[in-house]
Amino acid sequence: MRKLLLKLCIVFLFFVFTNSRAQTSFSHEVGVNLGIASFQTDFGLSTEFESANQANLSYGLSYYLKFFGSQYNWRSGSSFFSEHFKVRVDFSYTNNTNVNNDAIEGTGPNYDKLEAMKGQIKLYNLGLGLEYYILKLEDYSSFYKTSGSINPFISLGLGYSHSQPDILVNDVSLKGGGEPYDQLIDKWQTGAVHLDAENIFSGTAGAGVRFGLEMLDFSVEARYVYYFSDVVDGLDQPLDPANKGNDSMVLFNVGVIYVFGKY
Repeated sequence: MRKLLLKLCIVFLFFVFTNSRAQTSFSHEVGVNLGIASFQTDFGLSTEFESANQANLSYGLSYYLKFFGSQYNWRSGSSFFSEHFKVRVDFSYTNNTNVNNDAIEGTGPNYDKLEAMKGQIKLYNLGLGLEYYILKLEDYSSFYKTSGSINPFISLGLGYSHSQPDILVNDVSLKGGGEPYDQLIDKWQTGAVHLDAENIFSGTAGAGVRFGLEMLDFSVEARYVYYFSDVVDGLDQPLDPANKGNDSMVLFNVGVIYVFGKY
């Protein structure tokens, strides 16, 4: 899987730069964003939204590459690709320190174990994506230098994440301990807890809106992240159909973007 995704990245970059040859120059943008990351974990069933979906803040930096210069001139030629597409490279960080079993209710030994169990997920993410803008970019951005413009977009991309999970019982980490983990319920005691740091690929899809302001741009985006692994949160019990399926995340981001050459 990793070799396949690496090949896809190479093909993607080759396609991007092959389709940009007709342009006189590139132009660039940089941005910062803040959002809510709702992580789909194995702490709860998919029907138990409060446990299965753990929300936390996400922080990020983005770089955008456009395929026409800040002094775009129609006589220099353009293509459909340059008029509608941008490449985005982004870095984001999330650190959820309180993943728990909030939706579980009841009494008894198993309930006590679930209540004492807590997870932590630290994620460093690097992404490469392609954004498609509905309106022509030169009509929206630097050439006309307008304020108050709106341009919706959709995106697809690949991600590479470094995950550092941890599982705690009564605020004591299980790292360094050995199986079976008697402090946990039966299904997590053997072969289900994975606390080593992992490097994981992901696929992303998103949609959003870019607002053109006088000196900066403002963006709002929703993005779905599908990890090609089920151990991002430190838990994976393949024998339990209730926890089948890889981990995933939904991001809701707002960003402020500086467009070089806009003013």
